[in-house]
Amino acid sequence: MPEAALLNWTLTQILAMVIILTRVAPLLFFMPVIGSPSVPAQVKILLALMVALVLLPVVRVDPRLITGAPLSFVVLVLTEILLGATLAVFARCVFAATEIAGQMVGIQMGMGMAGVMDPQFGSQVSPVGMLWNLTAILIFLSINGHHMFFSTLVESFEWLKPGAVTLTRATFDGLMQGASHMFVLAVKIMAPAGAALFFSHVAMGIIAKTVPQIPILIVGLPINLAVGLIFVGLSLGYFLPLMVSNFETLARLLPKLAMGMGG
Repeated sequence: MPEAALLNWTLTQILAMVIILTRVAPLLFFMPVIGSPSVPAQVKILLALMVALVLLPVVRVDPRLITGAPLSFVVLVLTEILLGATLAVFARCVFAATEIAGQMVGIQMGMGMAGVMDPQFGSQVSPVGMLWNLTAILIFLSINGHHMFFSTLVESFEWLKPGAVTLTRATFDGLMQGASHMFVLAVKIMAPAGAALFFSHVAMGIIAKTVPQIPILIVGLPINLAVGLIFVGLSLGYFLPLMVSNFETLARLLPKLAMGMGG
């Protein structure tokens, strides 16, 4: 019976599960989608326990890592949190790019004061950014993007022993490249709608100078909204392959970033 099997657990198995949990829990709490503030903490805790139980017979860890001084266990937990936070921040750059692009397009459309609550980050974002962000989440889940985190998690036990995480120059370079790519991706996402709104503003400026009788401030807002919404909708066909390509690149870079933290 499962209850009898749990009672027959040895101290070594319990310690091994605690060590695995120190790596699994931070990654699940920080990763995109699952780590969202809108996901209840109870769900995250149960998912972390379930993943740790699944990995217990799969990965090999040394239970003696937490049998020493209490300070060594604290250091172990902090280094594992650092690993999970680094990987999650690197991955969230892709989702943050959608919000930056949406904010810029929203300002051009005259919706700078409008905002909705982002369920993933818990912040106020532009409605356009919310649309692109939710679409990116759906694309991420539809191509099994969350599997890249679990595969990186399992393989990280081979590259990095628990407590052996270090911040190297490669780690900082990887994070900086991820942050710079975030802004480049934001420009790519907003390019169709941004260009259309730019030419719309230029056209209205010319009309305001040549035909001053037209109340351009009254006419301009609905025109900007219409042009922006039309090109935001049209850009979704271009948005899909762009995000799929970036998620595939992310799947290749996450393991390299984790390996780089091994020194």
